[in-house]
Amino acid sequence: MVDENVLQNAIEFYQKIKAEEEVTVKFRKIDGTERIMKCTLDFSKIPEGKRPKDVDMGKIFSLVQKHGMVHVFDLEKKDWRTVPFQRSEWVETPNRVRFRIKKGL
Repeated sequence: MVDENVLQNAIEFYQKIKAEEEVTVKFRKIDGTERIMKCTLDFSKIPEGKRPKDVDMGKIFSLVQKHGMVHVFDLEKKDWRTVPFQRSEWVETPNRVRFRIKKGL
C-alpha cells in the first residue's frame, strides 16, 4: 500500500509545490541549520518585478532531476530561494495536509 502523504522523488516534490498556491517546507540548510519556509510557484503571488521573463521547463526539470533542487519564491523574504529535496523533511499545504519526504532519488 502506498502512503499518499509521502513524496517519493524530487519531481513529485516540485509538482506538489506547483499545485498549491503556497506551501510551507521544512528542510536543512547546507550549514546544518533547520529552515521552515513559506513559499510558492504561483506567479499571481510573486511581485511582477520578481517574475521570470520566460520559463524553461527543460531547465527546471533538469535541476530537479539531476540535483534535487527546486527554485521557489520565499513569501516572507520576497525573493527566490533554492530548496534541496534530499534535505527536506516535509511540505505542508494551506489545508494543513503534510507530505513527508522519502529520502533517495
